Amino acid sequence: MALWLALLLAAWATALAFTGAIMARADCAASGERGVHAATLFALLAATGLGYALAHGDLGLRYVASWSSYATPLPYRIGAVWAGPSGTLLVWAAVLGAGTSLAAAALPRTGGLRAWVTALLALLLLAVLGMACFDTNPFLHLPFPPDDGRGLPLEWMRPIALVTVPVAYAAQSLVSVPAVIVVMGVLGGDDAWRASARRWTLGCWALLTLAVLLDWRRRYGVGDWADDWRWAPVHAGTAVSWLGVSVLAVAILVRARASALLAAAFAAFALALVGLTMRRAGGWDGVHAFAASAAGRASGWVMLIVLLVALAGAWGTPVRAQLGRAGHTVLAAVLVASLALVAAGFGVQRDLALAEGGRGSVTDRFGTVWTLSLEGISNVDRENVGVGIVSLRAAVKGRARGYIAPEVRALYAPASNEPSEELQVTGISAGPAQDLLVDPRQVGRGDAVLSVRFIPGATFLWLGGLAAAIAALVLAFGMSSVVAAAPVPATEQAS
Repeated sequence: MALWLALLLAAWATALAFTGAIMARADCAASGERGVHAATLFALLAATGLGYALAHGDLGLRYVASWSSYATPLPYRIGAVWAGPSGTLLVWAAVLGAGTSLAAAALPRTGGLRAWVTALLALLLLAVLGMACFDTNPFLHLPFPPDDGRGLPLEWMRPIALVTVPVAYAAQSLVSVPAVIVVMGVLGGDDAWRASARRWTLGCWALLTLAVLLDWRRRYGVGDWADDWRWAPVHAGTAVSWLGVSVLAVAILVRARASALLAAAFAAFALALVGLTMRRAGGWDGVHAFAASAAGRASGWVMLIVLLVALAGAWGTPVRAQLGRAGHTVLAAVLVASLALVAAGFGVQRDLALAEGGRGSVTDRFGTVWTLSLEGISNVDRENVGVGIVSLRAAVKGRARGYIAPEVRALYAPASNEPSEELQVTGISAGPAQDLLVDPRQVGRGDAVLSVRFIPGATFLWLGGLAAAIAALVLAFGMSSVVAAAPVPATEQAS
């Protein structure tokens, strides 16, 4: 019921917002904003209701039976709200509605900018809720409830997975807000949109950068991507959306002319929709085949080289003077992360077979000898999930570097008790110069075959990306007075 009420209120808000924008009626525009508030509230209630059904195992709902089971731990059952295509529409609608309300509140009431922004975003909200109601309604019932649900893939049942996808969805859902503000602001001819568009764009860029880092980290700890973790781990939808927002951010910060701003806004909006579609269509895995291919690797290196050249070129141009200290930090942090990505390509890999209580030595890229001792192997079976944990102790030149615990997880079919899925979780010992990664290839009762990898500079990839995201937020809300007072080029006034 809450979902249908949200759709009705979104339609009401869209009609009133367009009436207020076209006829310049402030009362209709204000009523349209209140309609968006109400539609957002009911969309949030619908998402909460779906989470409640997942938490309590209401297998009468098709969505609950498809994305949870009685054996799934409670946090991951609730997290399944954004696991399936229909559940993600509810998250999209709730985030978009909240963003529309906040964006409208920050824009001036005078002029038509606020009314038009609200009207266009309300129309998009109506479209999302319409798909949720008529295309993939998550509240459809099954004729006969099953004895148990399908459950979640093993890869999703990790703590980092509970954070990665909602951050990415929130950022991708909010990209339409700055895109619409820029388009209507440029077409309106005034300059009232700049501060709000800059904040929203850089905020979305920071969230998407964080989502990219989380995607990297999530796949970084999965042994399936041991041979090519640099490109393939990032979800294609997140990367596409990040690219569009980056183009829009650059266009706003350098005060590009009107035509370039419009093109960047439309590109950001379109690429965000493509990214959301990729996530909804592909679930969590996304489209990694291209990234794992030779053409994908070549494209990645070309993009990285172009990025480094662009950063080097912008450093000595008037753009540098406009960015301020926070802008310089963003550029420097992205440069550090890019160089760390290049350095990570010079890692080494060794195979090691150990029996329980035994020791083995491996040599890293710098000629340092590492000693790994197998302290023990634990096999834990819980319901339909079996976990084999390998406990290793690492030491360098006689100095202990702590314990590393790679895992092998197996999911067994409830009916036949046959293994249906296996996941290798990498054990990681992070360091400033390089990371030590251990993947369990084969795990027995008293021995194990391990793949040992040394990845240089990976820590600087995480730190550089995180610093860039934080600096972008500082740039959004605390931009220097030089940028705020910079004159608008005359060529920008002509559309």
